[in-house]
Order: sequence, then structure tokens, then C-alpha cells
Amino acid sequence: MKIKTSDIVNDIDYKEVVELIQKYNSIKISHLHTEKFINTPLEIIAKNSENFILGGIYGRSIWGTLEIKTFVVRDEFRKSGIGTTLIKEAEFEAKRRNCEYISLDTFSFQAPEFYEKMGFIKIGTEINFPKGFDKIYYRKKI
Repeated sequence: MKIKTSDIVNDIDYKEVVELIQKYNSIKISHLHTEKFINTPLEIIAKNSENFILGGIYGRSIWGTLEIKTFVVRDEFRKSGIGTTLIKEAEFEAKRRNCEYISLDTFSFQAPEFYEKMGFIKIGTEINFPKGFDKIYYRKKI
């Protein structure tokens, strides 16, 4: 056996590893493979009239949950309602995709108060990650 470690991701290897876990998961949760669930990527982008990106969300819907993986609003546009609008659009899309929940994680130095204001419930905390901060896991019932 050979082990390769790199700080550059090989796209071909990455795709194969992802396919391996998807195949494994598919077998274990075959009862969730119905037309009810829409398991697809998600992109929600807010732009101004000059096509300048103000913020966005990336994630996926999977097995009845909309999972937000990346969510950001540019510093200079925070507290202007853009984040709220993006989350509301994610909620709309979650409903359209037959999701029961939205899940995400954030760091304690990011915006946990914002998520709580938007109705997300803290379901877990990983303390001291990164060192001196916490990683907080949230979920919201739709």
C-alpha cells in the first residue's frame, strides 16, 4: 500500500473518493431514495445593479435537509438586510426541495447571533476550534 499526502487536491482522485462514499451511503440509506427528496447542489448569489457580488450561499439539499456549507456577505454590506434576504431565499428553496430542516455551522467569531435571530437552534458546539474559539452547529425546522 502507498499513501500520498499533498496540499494540492487531485481532481480525479477526489472524484473517485467522493463516489466511494456516495455509493456506501446510498446502500445504507436506500430507503431515503425517493422522488420526495431533491438531492442537488445549491447556489444563491446577491448582486447589485453592476453585477458586483454582495454575498452568497453555497450548499446542497440532501435527504430532506438543506445544508449550508458557505455563507457570506461582504463586510461593507453587512447589517443591510442582504444576509436576511439570502437566508429567507434558502428557506424558500428548502421548502421547494421538500426539506424539513436547514443546517449549518459557524465559528464563534463569525455570526452566531445572526443565525439565532433567524430562528436557528444551536445543536452542538466543538470547543476550542479554532484555538481560542468555538465551532457552533445550528439547525432550523422549516
